[in-house]
Amino acid sequence: MNKKHGLVSALAVAMVLAGCASAPTYSPSNSNGSQSLSKHTSHTPKSAHKTSAQMAAPSQNHSHNAFGVIDGQVGSAAHFNQWLANSAQQSDVAKYQQYLAQQLGVAAVPPMHELLTTARSWLVCGFAPYQVPPETLWSSMLPTLRLYHALKTQAVLPAHTQIRSVYRNPALNECAGGAPSSKHMANSAIDVWIPDYAPDDPRLAATQDALCQFWLVHGERWNLGLGLYATGAIHLDTQGYRKWGAQHSLGGAACQQMFAGQ
Repeated sequence: MNKKHGLVSALAVAMVLAGCASAPTYSPSNSNGSQSLSKHTSHTPKSAHKTSAQMAAPSQNHSHNAFGVIDGQVGSAAHFNQWLANSAQQSDVAKYQQYLAQQLGVAAVPPMHELLTTARSWLVCGFAPYQVPPETLWSSMLPTLRLYHALKTQAVLPAHTQIRSVYRNPALNECAGGAPSSKHMANSAIDVWIPDYAPDDPRLAATQDALCQFWLVHGERWNLGLGLYATGAIHLDTQGYRKWGAQHSLGGAACQQMFAGQ
C-alpha cells in the first residue's frame, strides 16, 4: 500500500513539474490591474510601424554635405526613381515635365529628381521628399527656370549646380521654418547649391560675386530675388527685385556693392 501511494505521489509531482515547464508565464499586472500572457503575446517590431516617409529615408551612415541632405540620396536619380515607383503622382510627374518642356524647351528643364525636391526637413516634418506642385502653380515656375537656364548658360553658375528645394506646401513650409510669404509656396523659387563647394570655398566666393554682379546689372529686368545662406545654398526667384544674406557673403567686390547700406 505504501509502495502504491509512493508511486502515485511521484507521478503527481512529475505531472506538476511538467505542467510548470509548459505553462505560459505571466508578466506583472499592467496599469489597469489585468495580467497578460507573455508567452502568447507578440510585439510588432518598431520597424513594421514605419511611415512611408521613414521607409524612404536615406541611411544615416551617409555623410551630410553642406546643404544638409545626405550624399547620393535625396535629389539623386536613383532615390527619386525609387520614390516614383511607389508614388501615386507618376502621371502628374510626366504631365508636369511635358508642360515645362513645351513652354521652355527640353534643354531648359532641369532633371525632375532635382525640380521636385521639397525641403531639407521633409522627413522630420512628416512629408515626402518630392512633390508635384498644384497645376494652378505650374506657370509660376517658368520665369525662374528661364533665369536659372540663363545663369548656367552664361556661366554665372557652374554647369554642375544642382537644385535642392523647390515647391513647399504651406504646412511643410511652416514646419521647415520658411517665411510666411515664402515664394516656395507659390512654386516660383528654387534653392540651388554646388555640390563640391564648401561654405568657405574660394570658388563659392567667386560664384557669389558673379551672381551679385548679375543682380546689379540685370536683376531688375529679371525681377530677381537673390538670397545667400550660411550653408552655401543660394535662393533664386523672379517675384521681386531684392536681396538678402549680406552676413553670408564671402566678400567679393560686387557683393559688397550689392549689399552696401545693409
